[in-house]
Amino acid sequence: MPRGAPQEGGRRSGFLVRTGVPARDGSVWIPPGAQGERVEGKQLKAGGLKGVREGCYVRRTVLWATEWGLHRRLVMRTPRPVLLPWVAAVLLSSPACIEVPAITPVNSEVRIVAPAGVAHTNGVLEVRLEVAGHVPDRLELLRDGEVLAVLEPPYVYAWDTTVEAEGEHTLRTRTVFGETVFEGESREVVVDRTAPRLVTRTPEPGAQMVWVKAPIQAEFSEPMKVDTVTSATVRLTVGDAEVPRTVGLSGDGKTLTVSPGEGYAPSNPVRLVLTETVVDLAGNSLVPESRGWDWVVPFWIPWGTGDGARTSFSSYESVGSYAFDISGNLIAAWRDTRPTSSQRYLRVRHFTKGEWIDYGSSGIAASGVSTFYETSLLLNPEGHPIVAWKQVHSSSPHQERIHAAYWSGSQWNSMETSIGKDETKTYKTSPHLTWTASGHPAIAWTEQDTSQNAIICAAEWGSNKWHILGTCYNTQEHTQWARAPALQYTSNNTPTLAWVATNPSNINAIHASQFTNNTWEPLFQEDLEVQNQEPYVSLAIGSSDTPIISWLYTDSEGYEAVTTSRWHEFTWTLMGPMMMPLSGDLAMTGSALQTDASGTPFIAWTGYNHPKHRLHTARWSGQQWESLDDSSFANDGSALTSVHSLQRTNTGEIILSWQESTETGTRMRVRRFNR
Repeated sequence: MPRGAPQEGGRRSGFLVRTGVPARDGSVWIPPGAQGERVEGKQLKAGGLKGVREGCYVRRTVLWATEWGLHRRLVMRTPRPVLLPWVAAVLLSSPACIEVPAITPVNSEVRIVAPAGVAHTNGVLEVRLEVAGHVPDRLELLRDGEVLAVLEPPYVYAWDTTVEAEGEHTLRTRTVFGETVFEGESREVVVDRTAPRLVTRTPEPGAQMVWVKAPIQAEFSEPMKVDTVTSATVRLTVGDAEVPRTVGLSGDGKTLTVSPGEGYAPSNPVRLVLTETVVDLAGNSLVPESRGWDWVVPFWIPWGTGDGARTSFSSYESVGSYAFDISGNLIAAWRDTRPTSSQRYLRVRHFTKGEWIDYGSSGIAASGVSTFYETSLLLNPEGHPIVAWKQVHSSSPHQERIHAAYWSGSQWNSMETSIGKDETKTYKTSPHLTWTASGHPAIAWTEQDTSQNAIICAAEWGSNKWHILGTCYNTQEHTQWARAPALQYTSNNTPTLAWVATNPSNINAIHASQFTNNTWEPLFQEDLEVQNQEPYVSLAIGSSDTPIISWLYTDSEGYEAVTTSRWHEFTWTLMGPMMMPLSGDLAMTGSALQTDASGTPFIAWTGYNHPKHRLHTARWSGQQWESLDDSSFANDGSALTSVHSLQRTNTGEIILSWQESTETGTRMRVRRFNR
């Protein structure tokens, strides 16, 4: 028996190796890859120790990885240096009985260089691998677990995805060293051949009433490639002119935002165009119908809640003066003289949710004999109305008085019994309310006797009474019949008046005056003749507290023109040429004037050519009048031109309003200057 051989039934660890011949314990050497060998009762599935001499008894002690190296096949899933399955360090009881070969561990790494991350493609995708260390016996590229290609140096593969199903796929490397397999890096690849589209657009395509500061945005159906969405590939034009813009794409790549620069202003058609070079992550261009859309940024846009409100229910019940609160709600004075009622009413109503609601159940005033005319309405900072009106108290002898009242929030309160200066002048007419620069109500009106000798008066409200400013302006020295006074205040609280009066030659003329040093000082070098059947004047205060007036002038040939002048260096200076009737207009009526917070003048008037009417607007640019006409101004009905107006809200917005005849009655139209 060889030295160290186990005894029968012994438990010494070892076996006699004899190729193909059973050892003493019945074990047999099994070549690598075979099955059935066991050592110490453990079944060997593969491998053995090469170089063991025939007939030698081996005391086998595995220093490490016994189970790893002898009992199972190791499959490496990440490319890192490892020992092959048959590599183990062995101590032998007799070194002469075994020859241990030199062992070289595997050192190999396979990286996917391209694509570097998640890839999107609609065609051929280049896949590049990089091998470091030992060169594998075989290098495979798997697609969704199946072999897509076996790569050879330089390990580049052009993957034609046009034959692949759209959607997500997984690429992975697999490296083979002999019988050992390593699974390596993976990449997600999205095959996408579907063209992206726009799912939402702001403003909406074809929108006609777009605010100039409304956001310009579009949402894509899928993420877009960020470097293809730029100001060079997204074009914005106003009319025929391209506008500078800043273009941005949201973090998820699905929302486009365009911020226009100088030149994006009313009122021309606007178009946004996305060129073919705007593509998704796979390189697909937008579908043709998503490559652009149009909208209109007009000069005037709808505003508030009063647009469309009925302003007349009969010839006996109609709107007079009106105003808008800061929320855009319409508040108006109504004259109700229906013959079916024994009473005549003056009411103030606000338009809410499509209907008119009274302030107070019985109105602001009621009379069985009086008639109410010529209302003027203001709103205080809380939005509560203040109203002044002319009331005819008797016809023989004739007596007209001015009254005013304010709404406290729950009831109407009279602002003195009546307003007046000279009791001998029984025709008190044309009340006009405004605010002082210090925030108090102020009013102007005219007083005339039976011979039409007139004075112009103004008063301010304070300590629950009206305080008349100085001595009423006596118009008898130059004119007789005075009417339609307009009162405005400069920023330093100087009252300014303008009115129309008739001189002894029966020619209408405009006058103006300012109250300085407790005296009304005229602003004129000569009368401004107004040869017109409807002599009205509008007054506003421009920049540098400059008074500006606008009226309709009729020349010697009978042509009417909107005329505007400003008080400059002690004289009235025309602001640009007169605005003659535009094409299609035979006559003009109702010149209105207002200035914005910067003092820039705006004017409005109506052109008339029976049966059509058209509203016109313009803004002073500093050198000339710039037309602000919009297509929405055209009206084929009978426009009530005498009641269109320009107002300025407490927030500085310019509000244009007018009334027009529709199939469902006369209705209010309200627009805000688009800025």
